Amino acid sequence: MRSVRAIGSQHKQQRGIAMITALMIVAIAVTITASIFVQQRYSIRLTNNFQDLEQAYQYAYAAEELSGVWLKRDAKENKHDSLFDFWASDDLPPFEIDDDNGNAIGEVRMTIEDMQGRFNINNIFDEKKKEPRPALVKAFQLLLQETEVPTSFSDSVMDWIDPDDEIYLNGAESTYYLALDPPYRTGNKLLVDSSELLAMKMEGVENKDDKAEKLQELFFHTAALPTPTAINVNTASSEVMLAAGMLPRQVEMLMNYRQSNPIPDKATLNTGISGLGLSADIQTLLGVESNYFRLYGQVRLGKSRLFLNSLLFRSPKGEVHVIMRQFSRVARPKPTTTAFSG
Repeated sequence: MRSVRAIGSQHKQQRGIAMITALMIVAIAVTITASIFVQQRYSIRLTNNFQDLEQAYQYAYAAEELSGVWLKRDAKENKHDSLFDFWASDDLPPFEIDDDNGNAIGEVRMTIEDMQGRFNINNIFDEKKKEPRPALVKAFQLLLQETEVPTSFSDSVMDWIDPDDEIYLNGAESTYYLALDPPYRTGNKLLVDSSELLAMKMEGVENKDDKAEKLQELFFHTAALPTPTAINVNTASSEVMLAAGMLPRQVEMLMNYRQSNPIPDKATLNTGISGLGLSADIQTLLGVESNYFRLYGQVRLGKSRLFLNSLLFRSPKGEVHVIMRQFSRVARPKPTTTAFSG
């Protein structure tokens, strides 16, 4: 009788162990299934994000093409560029992106800036003659003064651009930069982007963050363009026109004039505005038409967001080409007003 009870008890124990084992197998299977399901959802979401991002790039390229169309059309309509042109509007309407069912899933925003409304830093050096342009060096120093940057900084910029190793009074060549941590050399060529200013020696300012803060205002008024350019008085800020050597009253007159009418040609600029009286030296620095423009673009598609910063060149024939493209967010320019701020 005892042996029968013992056998029955053993059977119950075995059945209990089997049930626990089965439950554990089920639990493990459920856990694995849930993990696979989560991974699949993550993979699907990641794939969708990649697809959205890839499509966002295509919309960014389309924004470049559309900008080119506007600028090409503008070149046919008139021979000057001003804040009255359609492309110059600060509130260009966003373009909605719809799915196949007509539901909005994103948008493209665009802003175009005339880069010849800025001071072209590369103008200070004559690449053919391999020497500074004194009038433009002086203009750059005036702009440094206007934006509260030490005027001695122009020496560092000149040393960075020129191909020799001779050091200007307050400048620096590669020997100075190679002693830094990390070490680097001067460009010894024209600037590709004005952000290179951050790498240059500034008297009394060693910290990069302090230098960036010091240069912030200057960045709003400068560009690094690959060929010599005139300052477009239809789009330039008062700071840039003052740097060109104009008197405050002359800047104010131009600002007031262009508030209601763009300056259509050089003849009007030089002699057609009563009482303006620009000197011949200043006239050579100024113009009314532009070849270089910057497109600031932003594409939002699903959960993806893409920023575009493209430098566009419009040839004298009206053809538009992208000469530099960055998929990064940059500070948009301060709106160029018609009011004199001097």
